[in-house]
Amino acid sequence: MAIRNIAPGMLKTWSKRKTKDIRLSSFWENLSNRSEQLPSIPNAKDHKVPKDVLHYVQTEFQRGTYSATIPLLENLRQDGKGGLQVAEGSGETPEALYAIAFWNVSRKVANVNTEGVENEATKYLEAVKEAHSMLMDWFAEDNDFGCQMAIIEGGDRYITTDKYWADYQEQKVAPLSKLIHPNIAFPGMNAAIARNFANYSYASDMAAIKTALAALAPSDGFSLAALDGAIDYARRFVKPLSWAAGSEKVNYIILISPMQALQLMRDQVWIDLMRGAEKRGPDNRAISGVLGIRHGALIVEDMRSPILNLASNAFEYVTVTEANASDSFYGFGKLNRSPKGAAGQATGTVEIARVLGQGAIGVPLVHDVEFERNEKDFTFQKELCGIQACGHNRLDFKGKNKDGTGRVKNISSALYFTSTPAISY
Repeated sequence: MAIRNIAPGMLKTWSKRKTKDIRLSSFWENLSNRSEQLPSIPNAKDHKVPKDVLHYVQTEFQRGTYSATIPLLENLRQDGKGGLQVAEGSGETPEALYAIAFWNVSRKVANVNTEGVENEATKYLEAVKEAHSMLMDWFAEDNDFGCQMAIIEGGDRYITTDKYWADYQEQKVAPLSKLIHPNIAFPGMNAAIARNFANYSYASDMAAIKTALAALAPSDGFSLAALDGAIDYARRFVKPLSWAAGSEKVNYIILISPMQALQLMRDQVWIDLMRGAEKRGPDNRAISGVLGIRHGALIVEDMRSPILNLASNAFEYVTVTEANASDSFYGFGKLNRSPKGAAGQATGTVEIARVLGQGAIGVPLVHDVEFERNEKDFTFQKELCGIQACGHNRLDFKGKNKDGTGRVKNISSALYFTSTPAISY
């Protein structure tokens, strides 16, 4: 029997099984509305609000349509009428803001060549199976990178970088510009950083944030006090979740870096609080790295946490191809960190805790990972291509102020910065 008559059916079977694997291996997938097994996710016409951290939007995308709209209606703010006051004609129109979630196609190809044309079917199928598994792992890493970048800078690389759009006919530039998270806090902050969202410049915004973070001292690490500061900030600015971990309610999920986790676990007060604590994680989710629950916030160590390099004015991410080195234990890349300079110095790196509430990231999902096989040179050269069509967008709602200038409102997440410590073992 010819090989080409066997492979497609086998690919279909593997695809179904491996799609489940990718959702379990991706930390962010466990925070999505797909893992809740809810009914179909609303499209733009349903006007429903996000419920989970990762909010999938499924709708019919027509030609030339590469985005979905998620609306937000703000509360009524004006006074009502009393007594015999005339109410007619005093109707208040609620302010409407909109978040636009974009998508693009991403592809990754694996070589599945064998040594000849007429090989045993089992030999070829094993080669394809191995390539399939490796491609699924690649997409899991790439989707994680997309979520990390979206929460920090607004969107993944496929929707914020021009080179991924240059070859299209109708849209030649990236539809979404990078925008650093509107909600930022750090230890000792007593006023919001002055930022211009009405006339936004990424470089100017980075400079303002860098100046503010320069005030951090090397001792301003992720202590229990810093954790409480992040939770208090979340209570004022982030819409809570509706989860439960055992008998405890979970309002927020806080992802902390390995360095922040190391500092927190060395805090004696944290150690005393966690001693003899009840079950640490939600029993209906496969979340690894859970450290504990504090004031309704689930604290999770995220080994792929990004950092901000104050010297280079750039966020750095753990990716498949760009990591500085490989972590021997976990098997993926790690970043080069350096201790934060003295207070007033914008040197070294800073850690980023991400506070997550309802609808932190919107994901228009056109189709999940699919596979196509290509053969050429009389079937001597064979490649397997994984294709995914989606996008990762931080749900920033945009509208106008009363004076007509633009504004950005985020009610679903926040960033909490702390100093990178000097590493000691």
